[in-house]
Amino acid sequence: MKNNIKHIILWSGTLVIALVLFGFASSSHKSAVCWKMDIEVEHLSGLYFIDNTSIEERILDLGDPIVGSKLEAIRVDKIRQRLIDLPSVKSAEVYHTVDGILKVNVTQRTPLFRVINAEGESYYVDTDGGRMPLSQHYTARVPVLTGNITTPYAEAASSTEEVTLLAEAYELIQFIENDGLWSAQTEHIVVDSNNEFELIPRVGSARILIGKPTELPEKFKRLKAFYLEMAHNNNINKYKRINVKYRDQVVCERYF
Repeated sequence: MKNNIKHIILWSGTLVIALVLFGFASSSHKSAVCWKMDIEVEHLSGLYFIDNTSIEERILDLGDPIVGSKLEAIRVDKIRQRLIDLPSVKSAEVYHTVDGILKVNVTQRTPLFRVINAEGESYYVDTDGGRMPLSQHYTARVPVLTGNITTPYAEAASSTEEVTLLAEAYELIQFIENDGLWSAQTEHIVVDSNNEFELIPRVGSARILIGKPTELPEKFKRLKAFYLEMAHNNNINKYKRINVKYRDQVVCERYF
């Protein structure tokens, strides 16, 4: 019985001390003043659409002072939303530390390919399939998609055909980017009048007709084998078109 009373007294004392310390810390935090804004932009794959300076300017454009303000007065949710609204920002984390630092961590969106539509308008499609505008300060080195594309940047695709076309381009280029050989070899993709995809490689003069992005592993396996054979026989520039859209076939058209 006495031991139980001792335990109760001990735990009660510990709880009181913890509450006092918590109250002190909370009071100190409320009265703490921000003395520094620490911004970190994650430059994935060497992307430089935004930098620390542009993020700081975006925050200060809200009109609220940061350095010198009490931590509790800094509207971190408003700052975070302001950053998320930037078209090149994928995510943003904003919080303040107990020692008076406002932490801002920003992750950029990663473009997968660039679209130049039939009207000459250009924009990126990112790794999540979303459209993002070009930047005045930085150009991403990604494959370019041209040809029979009508979807503008600022509007949703107006037909099922347009939705399907962009989704197919996304599927094809994702596959290419995950293949070391063809990621290095592909810089330009054309959508033809049949809404099929044609690659213009960096090496060799032949255009490569992929067709629709179906059975891609098999198509690119045949294509790789054919390319290796051409390179071995020094015939890489003798063809103007290589067609792998048909199952189990490689159909070639030579220069005459």
